[in-house]
Amino acid sequence: MEESPRSAPQQRYIERRAEELLDRIPFMEDGELRWTVRVLRDCLPPPEQEAMLVDYSEHLELHQMRHVVKGFVSRYTEHALQALEAKRFSPGTSLQDLTDEELQSMSGAEKWGLLVHDPCGLQPYQLRRELARLFVCLNSDLFHDPGLGEAAVEFNAYFDALERLQGLGDTAIEMLKEQALAVLSGVDPRDASAVDAGLTTLRETIGRGAGLDPPYDRLLTERMARWPRTPPSELPEVLNPQIREAVSGMNPRQLQTSLRVLVELMSLEEQRRELAPLTSTYRNLGEIPVDTLTALLPRLSMRLGDRTICDFALRYRSGHLWATEPINPEAWRLLPFKDKFMVLETDNEAMDSLQAARHLSRLLLTERYELLVDPAYQVGLMRQPIYQRVLDRCMMGLRNADDLRSLNRQVTRMMLELEEIVPETERPGRFLAIREVIGTGLHLSPTLEET
Repeated sequence: MEESPRSAPQQRYIERRAEELLDRIPFMEDGELRWTVRVLRDCLPPPEQEAMLVDYSEHLELHQMRHVVKGFVSRYTEHALQALEAKRFSPGTSLQDLTDEELQSMSGAEKWGLLVHDPCGLQPYQLRRELARLFVCLNSDLFHDPGLGEAAVEFNAYFDALERLQGLGDTAIEMLKEQALAVLSGVDPRDASAVDAGLTTLRETIGRGAGLDPPYDRLLTERMARWPRTPPSELPEVLNPQIREAVSGMNPRQLQTSLRVLVELMSLEEQRRELAPLTSTYRNLGEIPVDTLTALLPRLSMRLGDRTICDFALRYRSGHLWATEPINPEAWRLLPFKDKFMVLETDNEAMDSLQAARHLSRLLLTERYELLVDPAYQVGLMRQPIYQRVLDRCMMGLRNADDLRSLNRQVTRMMLELEEIVPETERPGRFLAIREVIGTGLHLSPTLEET
């Protein structure tokens, strides 16, 4: 038996999509993450959905969701490739020949046309899915649109209908299928008004059968709201197993250093929120017991996402911003200088006084240009007494917050020019000039900087 000609292109598509998604996930916002999961989840049988998404909820925090979705995309891709392999030698001419992904990418008109000739062509869970898609199919254009499957998941009404249909027995589902086939087989698919009327009838039929309350059109106004609408009483605890394993092997000094690094990445508000239980119990971070640190660090790391100690400098090179969500490095490289500066200005505005002070202090105290993105050097700098003194001067030495913002803005433009315009061989010298501007702006003497 020959391999189906659709198999190789579909395999390449699945693999390429996975690569692109995994590259983008660290920069996806909440809505895109949830839509991505909805589209892929809707191509899984119910047992696989439950197994692959045991730690997932649409009510997770952003960085937790990114971590879970990254793992899900990898597992889903493996499943999709296996499902395609199982259909590799099928001719692809009947519903039973097709994977769930292929069914999702077909129009409702094509699928229900095949069902007329092969009423048993879909598995029960697939049939429930097609009935739910019919429920949100508003007109003839959507009925003929191969994108209906992906569009349907934007509507909470789709998941409402699907959940109710999953609770019905197979006999009730068969009756709904027969009613749908009777309506659709009696309609000329080229007659848009007749198709629209038939879809309205089916929406009423499926809605009543699923136990949903009319009028049904009102249900179709809610798009991409979280589903289920009410968060669970307990959200799954999402932790990175690699970080948890690394933390479990740390000695007390390493644990305390790791905590101080994470604190360095927090805003004032985040410090108040995350460290309040600790500051009410311990006089300083050094008193926190090992077991408390071991449990705390993976949770803090997950909440802070992909922030690093070098973001104060990486913001200029790759768009890994200091106070706001990072930009995809590929997109950052394509931005003209003016747009990059606008992005950095937005990042500056998002900084509180402590974040702005850290930004300036690290630039001032980094001895050489090449050490800006050296994590070991930047962690070591955090331990130096001079760092805290300069940090205090940044926050208290200037006359008011406007002075701090003004100096931060001036330095931001100079640093962006350094990375974007200045030849590489001249950057160390230009960086020294920027440090002098910061020192002068903070009214620091060279003696204090070198202490």
